[in-house]
Amino acid sequence: MKSKINILFIILSMTLIFMPAWALDFEPGQYEITSKIDMPGMPATIPPQTIIQCMTDQDPVPNSNLENQDCKITNMKQTKTTVSWELECVQQGQKMTSTGQMTYKGDAFEGTIQTNLGPNAGNMVMTTVITGKRLSNCE
Repeated sequence: MKSKINILFIILSMTLIFMPAWALDFEPGQYEITSKIDMPGMPATIPPQTIIQCMTDQDPVPNSNLENQDCKITNMKQTKTTVSWELECVQQGQKMTSTGQMTYKGDAFEGTIQTNLGPNAGNMVMTTVITGKRLSNCE
């Protein structure tokens, strides 16, 4: 299950890493970021995951560790407040696709990502809701 959560952050990071932070309605600082994953057919509910992270104008992306990832962003659109995208990744020989949208509101953000985990995972679709709230300046 932890690998699926890591995949989520990889997808989110790959999606947002290429957008210029200066164009977003985003206030740098220490953020509380919560992700809630819904995977229909799973025997148990996955509890929400919450992290605290310093986000800057240069790196407005939660958990943006993208080394050694085989992902391709397609069809990205951006306005001052919203980013939407499509993404394809190959992880452990398995192709995954996702679509998502994030909306930035100064000191907060929210978004949804839908990921199809591919035929090796029974084409299971994982929906992730992510929220972030600025707590303070970075330490």
